[in-house]
Amino acid sequence: MTIKMIAVDMDGTFLDENSSYNQERFNQIYQILKERKIRFVVASGNPYLKLQNCFPEIKDELTYIAENGGYIIDQGEELFSAHLSTQDSQLIIDALKTMPDVLCWVCTKEQSYTLETLPEQYYQMFLPYFPNVKKIKDFKDIKEPIVKFALYLPQKNVSERIHNLTEIVRQKARIVDSGHYCIDIIPQNVSKGHAIEILMDKLDISADEIMAFGDAENDIEMLKKVKYGYVMENAKDFMKEQFQWIAPSFNDEGVLEVIEHYLKNDSFYNQK
Repeated sequence: MTIKMIAVDMDGTFLDENSSYNQERFNQIYQILKERKIRFVVASGNPYLKLQNCFPEIKDELTYIAENGGYIIDQGEELFSAHLSTQDSQLIIDALKTMPDVLCWVCTKEQSYTLETLPEQYYQMFLPYFPNVKKIKDFKDIKEPIVKFALYLPQKNVSERIHNLTEIVRQKARIVDSGHYCIDIIPQNVSKGHAIEILMDKLDISADEIMAFGDAENDIEMLKKVKYGYVMENAKDFMKEQFQWIAPSFNDEGVLEVIEHYLKNDSFYNQK
């Protein structure tokens, strides 16, 4: 089967442990993808601006699934956006005020916000992920529709916090685990899998013409939507047990290895 689209998660998948990738190797692969008219899709929980910054020379050529599927942009054209209702956003803001040890960033389509009280060490730690961030006194001052709440949880009680937040947002929003003690609160109908469906319809591409790569829980729906859903070798065992296709580790340029193998051999690499 001919591949027409390749979707890649970023952190823990396309990017290595230093949040980098082999640009020279990728550029060579990307030129072949362009020649064969294979769409390259960046699928991440990160904001659109952050994702563009990873590919500065070709940023307007790519397709982006940003905010875990809440914002889809195809070669500069917005295809889809979703946001939490004002009422649900306020419910979440009120709940977070009772959890001062939970650190929060709030994302709209074009802007990210955090509180003025956020410790500087965490502001600097997460600045690469929220490059267009503003500090404000209260999240209720945000006027634009909220696409996502991005939370960093205290390591000592992650499960408890996830349980409490899940109870609060039940049937109003959904919580996805992004790994590394980070979770996102996003609109109920949003997921990377739903975003893939939108792109399939828009681009007239079927599930068996798509390769996708991921490593974390928020990638599961995307990987299940396509025939060739690759889990990274560095993913947790529960992820690898669910899928047929395994790619080498993110530190071994696993995504590039699998794509390169397909382009050279017209066959599908599998480490399993």
